[in-house]
Amino acid sequence: MRILQAMAGAQHGGAEAFFVRLIGALERAGVEQQVLIRKNIDRAKKLRQAGVEPREFKFGGKLDWRTPWQIKKEIENFKPDIVLSWMNRATAMCPQGEFIHASRLGGYYDLKYYESCDHLIGNTQDIVSYIVEQGWPEEKVHYLPNFVTSDLEKPILRQEFYTPVSAPLFLCMGRLHENKGFDTMLKALSREPNAYLWIAGEGSQRHIL
Repeated sequence: MRILQAMAGAQHGGAEAFFVRLIGALERAGVEQQVLIRKNIDRAKKLRQAGVEPREFKFGGKLDWRTPWQIKKEIENFKPDIVLSWMNRATAMCPQGEFIHASRLGGYYDLKYYESCDHLIGNTQDIVSYIVEQGWPEEKVHYLPNFVTSDLEKPILRQEFYTPVSAPLFLCMGRLHENKGFDTMLKALSREPNAYLWIAGEGSQRHIL
């Protein structure tokens, strides 16, 4: 089995983190892979640590003709059985060919970007339902949740973040972006004046939160 995976991806994000974990898991399972990513020093380093040497391309906007050409050449040379493209940009840049083209969606995206795909993958049951409701054959839509590593971490003591042991505590984790709705959590927190909130993540709104 030969799989080529392609992702543009943001600097930080849940899909991006899962992308690295999935590639690592497939590598440990002995699957032959080729991985194409937008230039990202940290992500490339993590992939190399997992035993995979990524190819880094621009993955630019509409005027970027070079990346689709490079993807086509990589596919022609690698001859994958499956191409797994992640989200809109990588999927739109992927050519048609003698392979199964699957794409992974992490949101309620416009399905015009996925017309050339053979299968679509949603990371929640509701996204799967959304895809089917848009007219995709149910047998070609699949549910694959974001799995986490099995590594155990030591518990964090509340005292490290000046949180009383008896106080109600909320924990939010995710990419620090307006789409993730952290503002809604902050509004809800105002209704629990004695509660504490921990936010874990990276992203463009880190300086605000």
